[in-house]
Amino acid sequence: MIKKIALRLLLAFGLFIVILIANLVVFNITATKVTEGEPIENRNPEHVALLVIDIQEGTTGEASVTKNYIRQSESLITHVNSLVTEARAKGWTLIWVRSEVTNPLINILNSSMAKGSVGAELDRRLDTSNGLVVVKKKNDSFAKTPLDEYLKEKGIGRLVVAGLDASHCILTALEAAVNRGYGLTVFEETVIAEDDAKMAEMLETYKAMGVEVLSMKRR
Repeated sequence: MIKKIALRLLLAFGLFIVILIANLVVFNITATKVTEGEPIENRNPEHVALLVIDIQEGTTGEASVTKNYIRQSESLITHVNSLVTEARAKGWTLIWVRSEVTNPLINILNSSMAKGSVGAELDRRLDTSNGLVVVKKKNDSFAKTPLDEYLKEKGIGRLVVAGLDASHCILTALEAAVNRGYGLTVFEETVIAEDDAKMAEMLETYKAMGVEVLSMKRR
């Protein structure tokens, strides 16, 4: 009898693991898909929006489990806040993008960005006194969010993109923006990656995509 119960428990656990892995695979495939969108028309490149992506308590703040993000967080947030101040002075549109994970199985593996958690909130060190907050469920900031319509209403022709991760959500946002025809700028001090070598590689990738890569130190 005990052996049968143990076997059933083992089979149930094995089935749970299979479901969890399958769910993770499907989640990764759907989360990383880049939207095409509609090409922008008659937009003024002098109408600029600053898009700050995924600088949250669960990535750079107190709920983060990624040491390299934490290590870089002070420098990143200092530079982003400086860019935010400049954006306000220039009359740019400010948009804060944060991620929420609602999939319960994914949250079993890592709940640091779960909906309703501290980690899903913007990093409290950011200067978020104004601007639109956009909540996304996928890597692409445009996917099933009001971002497209908001940028259209504002007549935005250029996006300045900041945040993390350089090889994931930032890259996806840039690819989605390229599909729509936006002019794009990235300041190298306002984007980070978990891997330092990957960061340098991604800056070159951005340039190859037609993104203007600048330094805040050399302007």
